[in-house]
Amino acid sequence: MSNRKISLCIPTWNRVSMTVEAFKQVHDDERIGEIVICDDCSDEFVFSQLKQILAAYPKVKLFRNEVNIDCYQNKRQTIGFATLDWAIIFDSDNVMSVAYLDKIFAIDKWDANTVYCPVFAEPQFDYRAFAGVTVNKHTVGQYIEKPMFLTALNTMNFFVNRHSYMDVWDGKIDPVTSDSIYFNYCWLNNRKNIFFVPDLAYFHRVHPESHYKKNNHRTGAFADGVIELLKQLN
Repeated sequence: MSNRKISLCIPTWNRVSMTVEAFKQVHDDERIGEIVICDDCSDEFVFSQLKQILAAYPKVKLFRNEVNIDCYQNKRQTIGFATLDWAIIFDSDNVMSVAYLDKIFAIDKWDANTVYCPVFAEPQFDYRAFAGVTVNKHTVGQYIEKPMFLTALNTMNFFVNRHSYMDVWDGKIDPVTSDSIYFNYCWLNNRKNIFFVPDLAYFHRVHPESHYKKNNHRTGAFADGVIELLKQLN
């Protein structure tokens, strides 16, 4: 299956250099068929600069929302613009490497009912204790109290079948900074699996301008409610 190609889907807002750094290492990799970037109505001068820079990268397809729809909806928007069956959903302030692709393509057959999750968001968020583990709605309760498991569910940056993602995505709610863990709850609740791929890693920036840092106060008790929903799955 050496001819498989995938989409790299990157939602972004008011970021230029970090957005480019997110995909730059893998742009020329033949396994990347397209890089879909959806700008969530950034400031005009930011978008103009981003558009100008991205013109130098032939695989990039740039889209722009007319109004700001926030992180959760923009992830759905971005993957919706993709044209290939399989996609990596990747935050614009992180960095994708060829090593990430190597681990994904080492999987012989991709399952449309499985999300393929990293086990290390370098350098701070280490989930390698779950490497090789497959979680479903019947088993997730066994892991909720384990260190770093809930953090692993709320960082995303995973590989997924694009059609399955769109089928599961729930647009009736805005989870703000709990967007990833809420999606993963919906995914599990739809009888699908999460597999933690051994050695699958990427570079995860923690910085004052991150969506989580700037908006976590808006999430309130929602995250606790999602955890309770996860506990109720069986």
